Amino acid sequence: MRIRLLATLLLAATVAAPAIAQAAECTSNSFRPTFVRHNINSPQVFYVEPSGGFTAMGSPQQAQDTCIQRGVRQRISGRDCTSRNWGDFGCGCNITPARNSTCANFQRFLGVR
Repeated sequence: MRIRLLATLLLAATVAAPAIAQAAECTSNSFRPTFVRHNINSPQVFYVEPSGGFTAMGSPQQAQDTCIQRGVRQRISGRDCTSRNWGDFGCGCNITPARNSTCANFQRFLGVR
């Protein structure tokens, strides 16, 4: 009974937490993030434009809507934002020097590199 209760509470906390807070740091070019963030302007997240630019998202709902409308840069197990949360397609860009080319561009955009 206790294990079931703990599992339920853990699941509820995970679902309620902001999705981008769960995303790990980008550590290589094996992942092409659709959303990026940096501690310098946390909790702000940015959508990575096809042109390489970055557009600030005003809310988690705007991020989800943008992701559904404009798509992802790299699918996860063949899925996109129509069946996964937008935060699954993001990562942090706090490692300097950046190990991910999108993060390197984002750090230049922010002026932290």
